[in-house]
Amino acid sequence: MSHHKSTVNFRNLIQDLADMYNFPIPEAVLTELIANALDADSNIIKINFDPLKKILVVEDNGKGMSEKQFSEYHDFAAGLKKRGSGIGFAGLGAKISFNEGYRVVTETWSSSFKGGSNWYLNSPKELLWEDTNVLKYLTHIGTRVEVFFNPESEISSYSEKEFESSILRHFLPLFDNKFLEIYSTINRYKGIKFYLNDKIINRFDIEEKFNLEKSKRFIIKSNKKRIGFGIFGLSSEEYPLDKNCAGIGISVSGKVVKFDLMNQFLGDITPRISGIVEVPPLIDFLNTSKTDFTRNRNTAKKFSQLYEPIRMQFKEWLKEIGVESKDAINTEDAIKLEQELKKIVKELPELTQLFGLSSIGTSLTKNPEGEVNADYISGIETTFPDGKGHYNGGEKIVDPGILEGEALALSKNGREKSSPISRKKKSGLRISFVNLPERPELGWVEGNLIVINSGHPSYQKIHKNILARKLHNIFSIAVSLDKELKDQNIIELQDSYISKLMGVWGKIK
Repeated sequence: MSHHKSTVNFRNLIQDLADMYNFPIPEAVLTELIANALDADSNIIKINFDPLKKILVVEDNGKGMSEKQFSEYHDFAAGLKKRGSGIGFAGLGAKISFNEGYRVVTETWSSSFKGGSNWYLNSPKELLWEDTNVLKYLTHIGTRVEVFFNPESEISSYSEKEFESSILRHFLPLFDNKFLEIYSTINRYKGIKFYLNDKIINRFDIEEKFNLEKSKRFIIKSNKKRIGFGIFGLSSEEYPLDKNCAGIGISVSGKVVKFDLMNQFLGDITPRISGIVEVPPLIDFLNTSKTDFTRNRNTAKKFSQLYEPIRMQFKEWLKEIGVESKDAINTEDAIKLEQELKKIVKELPELTQLFGLSSIGTSLTKNPEGEVNADYISGIETTFPDGKGHYNGGEKIVDPGILEGEALALSKNGREKSSPISRKKKSGLRISFVNLPERPELGWVEGNLIVINSGHPSYQKIHKNILARKLHNIFSIAVSLDKELKDQNIIELQDSYISKLMGVWGKIK
């Protein structure tokens, strides 16, 4: 057995890698491991997790890793896969797991190599891995990765239902019967099966699964060439898949990259819009975390040739079902504003009651027989359980917050015994621009969306000046949040949240 040491500054690197994702670390680890399995041409992917031991295992029957790939898998300095070569990156899931984990056990078996490793934190500053040619668990060609998470990791808040929801959010096309038929014609994902805790995740028709009305399946063409396929529909319920999944999922080789409304502002009907579009050529534009697309001056034209047919198909469908839409604008400005607001939210606790940064959270409840040590701290927030767990009296439970009262918080030397309960948190905030000169407001809040009115006279007056436009947009957001927080009785009517938010924004780097 050989011992190896990660010599680079892995702490900073794993933090940088983790920051690329807009969802929790356990979900990012799961997504990356599945993406690697798909790139390895697997058709059986087994996911097992133990929320008490905080262990996640992903095993596949793909082609396994070569000796060189296995070495790069552990190397933080190794280059990521070239853009366009796959939907996963070598070892990315294992590497980011050290943000909330302390050990990764990997076994792989290919036509040219068979080996395994025990990769672990020897100390907060030392990351080691030991290799072996003896496989303990893997009995076939493929790869098995076992991740051990820290006691305080968010993975303890996941129920089996939430794990399944995460898998569907990121790989929905691989469960739809008609999508799989099309994939099969291009020799992809034939007979693919997913197992969660030894139970198969059943396939379905999206129309029935999400109770879609006015649904439409279609082929997407660019310059008379087929580039993709998809489905649009109108759900009878809001956010049929998840509150973080508003709009149409854009997929590349079965991996849902992002949910998008194609620059359309749809008003109250927005939460009911649902669908998936698969466009394989967009793989050339994937960012590292597979959560968005990148393009520059040289690639913008090619990207537009792939994206614009999706948008036009969407607009045509909206017209067919009688939905009037407005074109939203300045999506690049919206992305930059969302990034700044993530920093602002961390400094303003009031906003966490409107916009959580994660879709899944954990609350502690008192339980004399519980396993978690906790202490009471000042400040509470009323919430509701979303998974199994112990709680006393009724459905409401309390979590640390800003209201008066006491709530339980994790503590190594705590005097109270408690049990964790998984719960849903509100989805992260989004920014959109819409040109509505008939509306007098600078902006407003709709669900988890902050809408900035680009048709307002003040915006029209300054929009060509980049700095003036940025200041105007932040001020519009502050005005919108000030009204919403007061309407929700989160702050007092006499408080000025505009000054508070502008002050925080002025200080952040």
